[in-house]
Amino acid sequence: MLEAAPQAPAQAPPQTPPPADAPRGVIGYPPSFFAEQRPSTALDMIVRLPGFRLDGGDDARGFAGTAGNVLINGERPTTKSEDIEDILKRISATAVERIELIRGGAPGVDMQGQTILANVVIKSTVQIEKVANLQTYLYPDGFFGPLLEFQASRRDGVNQIEGSLLATIDRTDQTFDGGTRVTRFPDGRPTTMEAVKGYDEIQNYVARGAIQRAAPGGKIRINGKIEYFSFDRDVVYTRYAPSAGRQDSGETDEDWTGEFGARYDSKLSPRTDLQLVFLQNLGDDTYGSTFALPGRAEVYSERSKTGESILRGELKQRRSETLSLEGSLEGAYNFLDGNIDYAVNGAPVDIGPPHVKVEELRGEAAGKAVWRADPKLTLEAGARVEVSRITQSGGVDLERSFFYPKPRLLVTWNPNSADQLRMRVEREVGQLDFGDFIASADLSAGSQEGADATLEPQRSWVGEVAWERRFWGAGSISATLTHSQISDVVDYKPLPTGGDAPSNIGDGRSDQFVIAMTLPTQKLGISGGQVKTRLSWFDSEVTDPVTFGKRRITNATPFVCNVSFTRDMPGGRWSWGTSVNCANEYSRFRFNEVRTQRAEAYLEGFVEWKPRTDLTVRTTLSNWSSRSITRERTIYKGSRADDVVDKIETRSLPFEPYLFIQVRKRLGVSDRS
Repeated sequence: MLEAAPQAPAQAPPQTPPPADAPRGVIGYPPSFFAEQRPSTALDMIVRLPGFRLDGGDDARGFAGTAGNVLINGERPTTKSEDIEDILKRISATAVERIELIRGGAPGVDMQGQTILANVVIKSTVQIEKVANLQTYLYPDGFFGPLLEFQASRRDGVNQIEGSLLATIDRTDQTFDGGTRVTRFPDGRPTTMEAVKGYDEIQNYVARGAIQRAAPGGKIRINGKIEYFSFDRDVVYTRYAPSAGRQDSGETDEDWTGEFGARYDSKLSPRTDLQLVFLQNLGDDTYGSTFALPGRAEVYSERSKTGESILRGELKQRRSETLSLEGSLEGAYNFLDGNIDYAVNGAPVDIGPPHVKVEELRGEAAGKAVWRADPKLTLEAGARVEVSRITQSGGVDLERSFFYPKPRLLVTWNPNSADQLRMRVEREVGQLDFGDFIASADLSAGSQEGADATLEPQRSWVGEVAWERRFWGAGSISATLTHSQISDVVDYKPLPTGGDAPSNIGDGRSDQFVIAMTLPTQKLGISGGQVKTRLSWFDSEVTDPVTFGKRRITNATPFVCNVSFTRDMPGGRWSWGTSVNCANEYSRFRFNEVRTQRAEAYLEGFVEWKPRTDLTVRTTLSNWSSRSITRERTIYKGSRADDVVDKIETRSLPFEPYLFIQVRKRLGVSDRS
């Protein structure tokens, strides 16, 4: 648990946070700060933090480099398979003692590679809680997707036990009617026009549990989870010009995953902490797709088994009030065992090795020092050194070793109580996606993706400057500029054997500029209101391996924005809000194709009613604007380098608005001081 700023008294105005403890870089927000919103969960509190945007981390291999920007009682959750949002939803607001916002680092705080963290501090009193969540999606065609969840927990200081069960049947945005696909041919062939209709359904079942108990010299926590997920999709293309015709495609996916985690924490001395972590993840995924035209039937199947075993030890020592040291060792074993099969009219087609196994043995050593040079200046310097060996078998038998040092420097300057300047320099090393070592086929698009056995991790030198200013008690505005100089960019590249695959295509760069603002509207004459805005511009450049011209990196989105407004009405029973995600687009550059996807703006609004402290009813109307998603494929005759277009295919899929109704009921709550 971190040391926080002095807390505001209970009678303080809800929109006035406690003063920042500038020497420690920590701002503490007690429950009184959120009182006007009457939050139900810790997530409700997190989303109202001024100047904070939730980051769930990533799904890369390993434990150290995948953390998000939220801690629970100063510790990262010992899981990689659970989203931090889901974890926060299971913590009731009544169990939260305060939330600490840590900006730019502080001695004794593991920033998890982030520049801003939120730490949810749980009350140490005895709390027993049972919660039932009933949610359902309601769609215009009458389909409803129910989600049922029951969770129970008991917290008594260091001793904790919790569990939950979840079941849902729903659909995704792959269900639509009224879509179109138009294919134009520059050589004068008749334009084809098709109507497109799709239907899909998902099922998801999750059981999880965790127990924490005092242990010799400290405490131990054990957690487990098992999950089943299935996806079924059918799409029909009905041609009506220049002649009648039909094309059918379908996809199925069935995925089992399991996770077991254990963490031991010990306080070796008043200033020295030890943490040991073990994590085991296993997965078994079966995917299939079909494609049918008169006289032609294609079937593709893929099955992959995955696993990850991690053992990690970390030692932290606070040398003084201004200096802390950290060191860690981590070892991991990862594997993917995949099989593919592709047939046309029952005859096998070779698109790559039918069986591939990829294994990785990886070790990492890290050290870090955080020094508060004076009350206004904090420096964090450290480095991680990664050593790994990757072996491949099936088709290509190959063994490769990698060594990557990853230094990091973060400087935080607080010239006054309102402003903060952060500067970061870091070497980042991406991780290989084992799935890129297995060839695959996209039957509905009529394309295949090969595999490059010599693929190496992408590496970047990153420089970042961020300025943040706090105002009006609960307001903040920040601007962040990030530049990355990238080596061995991972993008699509032609293969010597034909086709293309994710490969290293040379050096590149990327630049991102982000403006974020949290604006309380009290001083604008609107009580209980908050506006949150995030605008992000992204520019990148790399040399195309086909045309040798400059272009942006595949899947890079030039502009992303989100603007939201929420208001808590007087009395605390009603809240409402609205948000918009701006239109966006990104492109994928293949050997003989450029594929661009464009999404229109997305709007949604909600109304929330809290008739009692233990009951919350929330109704959300999503996709007000009935946005369409358009995919444009420019397909060339041969290589893009020849610049001879064969056809331009434009597919537009409309999506209708839908309702999302959530009912959260706390059952048998007990809080014993």
